[in-house]
Amino acid sequence: MSDDHDARFRFDRSVLARSRPPGISAIMRIKNGADFLRLSIESHLPYVDEVVACYNDCSDATPEILAELAALYPGKVRPIEYLPKVHPILSPEHAAAGNDSLQAIANYYNFALSQARFSYATKLDDDHLAIDVHMRPAVAQVREAITNGSQELFTFSGLNLARNAEGELGVFTPQPFVGTGDHLFFPVCEQIYFVQDARTEVFHFGPPRLPKRYVGLLYFHLKHVKPGAGFHNLGHEQAEQWQKDHQQQFGWSSFGTFSAAPNINSLKRNVNRLEYWLRTTSWTENCIHALSGRNPPLKIARLARLESDFSAIDFDRDALKRLT
Repeated sequence: MSDDHDARFRFDRSVLARSRPPGISAIMRIKNGADFLRLSIESHLPYVDEVVACYNDCSDATPEILAELAALYPGKVRPIEYLPKVHPILSPEHAAAGNDSLQAIANYYNFALSQARFSYATKLDDDHLAIDVHMRPAVAQVREAITNGSQELFTFSGLNLARNAEGELGVFTPQPFVGTGDHLFFPVCEQIYFVQDARTEVFHFGPPRLPKRYVGLLYFHLKHVKPGAGFHNLGHEQAEQWQKDHQQQFGWSSFGTFSAAPNINSLKRNVNRLEYWLRTTSWTENCIHALSGRNPPLKIARLARLESDFSAIDFDRDALKRLT
């Protein structure tokens, strides 16, 4: 790779400190994401000011789909090819790579983030389907914060979907929820960026600690709906092992059954009952927050509003019809 390419793709954290106009950039890092790429982008376009679609080492139709979308939505869908070949996550090469390696997924993610043109960003994957009924009010909260000039973190979750042996779409029950703090709306600034982890990549949040709000169940995660359960981008040995584990652990439930009150109550029993009560009772939560400055843990915040989140979802409208 030439020195020009080195200069172009090496992440410079100071770029994140540049002033940006108010708005939201959705940041994508894509490798062979053609299955749901168009659906993911078009379902999120009403809520963001741009989609920065970085792609790497693709052998499927990803580049062609991005080119079509860029022509349909000029200036709003921005395809950018990241030319250094990135090590697959979970691989020995990934584990050995430093943050500043051009082959490191952290550098790849940071490069994508550095291309954001607006003041807030969010990570968007090629297998996320926006749930409009929840995305709309959540983004309204983010835009209110942007208008007020405040810097906050807005975390959210997704629901893992899968198909059973009959091809019916429902919930992947071994791990129904996705988003453990790694999907959020956040201000683009020098203190927030990605670092290399032994398995994948993680956010680094530098001081000062920013206020954090949980804004709900905002997307269906379609990874397990993909051929091969979405493990095709791993190294060969890792992909085979993860697919084998997925088949052995596979569990499925209809959305109606999973979202019913008895199941929600059983999910609540999996967390510390005293902590749940303390963090979901208004006066105790207010005291804890005043003393610690910390919001409820994401798992508790998610469970506290799960019944209302589920009740607003029309699974036929929000998922089934969009995936046929």
